Amino acid sequence: MSGGADPQFDLFGGSLAADRDAVGPVVATDELRRLGASLPRNLRLGTSSWSFPGWAGSVYARRVSESLLARQGLSAYACHPVLRAVSIDRTFYGPISASEFARYAAAVPDDFRFLVKAPSVLTTPADMTGMHRHAEGSGGVDRFLDSDHAIDVVIAPALAGLAHRLGAILFQFPPLPARHTREPARWLDRLWTFLERLPKGPQYSVELRNREFLTREYAQALDSAGVT
Repeated sequence: MSGGADPQFDLFGGSLAADRDAVGPVVATDELRRLGASLPRNLRLGTSSWSFPGWAGSVYARRVSESLLARQGLSAYACHPVLRAVSIDRTFYGPISASEFARYAAAVPDDFRFLVKAPSVLTTPADMTGMHRHAEGSGGVDRFLDSDHAIDVVIAPALAGLAHRLGAILFQFPPLPARHTREPARWLDRLWTFLERLPKGPQYSVELRNREFLTREYAQALDSAGVT
């Protein structure tokens, strides 16, 4: 896929049944249904998107365009006996409204869960050029580890729109250069302060790409904040 952003567009109009039938869920075999039924109910397997045409025959009944899957494939994806979760990646590139989250929630069963990626402006330092620093919602202001901004642009809308279908909110950090890794303890303190300021209730997750930060102290900080 070119262009960077995952094209998980809004679900435009129409009924959920019509959206599902436009793509068509795969007809699950008895073996696949038994596998789905055998999984623990608190284990939800899923993917980072639902808009991959190559899943024709395994998730979808037929091969259709990526853009059609992005708009109308979610309800068909959610019919799969094993796939009971999915990541909303488009929020990494800019915030979406509570009503857009609600449209996603309405397309899936009650037991389905979403992982929501927080906007990159929250996890990319201001001195790193590129890396989506000018993503929608930043307003040209440095929002790195800004807990108030996190609440306004992702946590509150996701809670309002997804309600109990919100599985986790993920803060995905890019590989940070040496100027940010020389003092792991200082960086960790800032991360812990950010996490502690977030409202309790939602499940938060952190994804790092710097080995320097993967310390016992990091694990303890996440544990004390109730973060995975």
